[in-house]
Amino acid sequence: MLGEETFHPDTRALLAYGRALAGTAEAPKKGGADQVLERLFVLERTSDGRLPIRTFGTELIDVFGRDMREHDFRRFFLPADLALVNALIDACTDAGEPGILRVIAETACGKMLGAEILITPLKVDHQLGHRFLGMFQMLGGENFLGGRPIQRLRLGSLHPPAAKAPKGMRLVVVND
Repeated sequence: MLGEETFHPDTRALLAYGRALAGTAEAPKKGGADQVLERLFVLERTSDGRLPIRTFGTELIDVFGRDMREHDFRRFFLPADLALVNALIDACTDAGEPGILRVIAETACGKMLGAEILITPLKVDHQLGHRFLGMFQMLGGENFLGGRPIQRLRLGSLHPPAAKAPKGMRLVVVND
């Protein structure tokens, strides 16, 4: 991913794990991303397009002000940003690899915090639907929020995985 050296070290560690899960990279050293456990969440993509949060780490409960399990992840984004978030999730699904959103997290009173959200597809039983592991990585500390909970996420940039050519397709050129 172009520019990934600028990501937070914890984001890069989980990026390595996501690539290892996809089989496109070697497994990282043990303990490389253990410190991020309480910043993890799991999303499900339902057939009607909703993105309910299925698990939510304790550090996230602190910055979002409550346990967001069963909350629709889409509600954090404005419609124009949501279209791009869905495109990133589609790209992650197609590539089987992680992607990253850089966002500005905002409180109801306008306090702001930069953050990265890593999303990577999980390989789960088809009965569980399409699930994604996510990590919310703050860039600068929650002190910027003044103790207020995050209400909205505004998209700053997308960093999708590299697109892969469809399997089983060949390019055919016909010269008449």
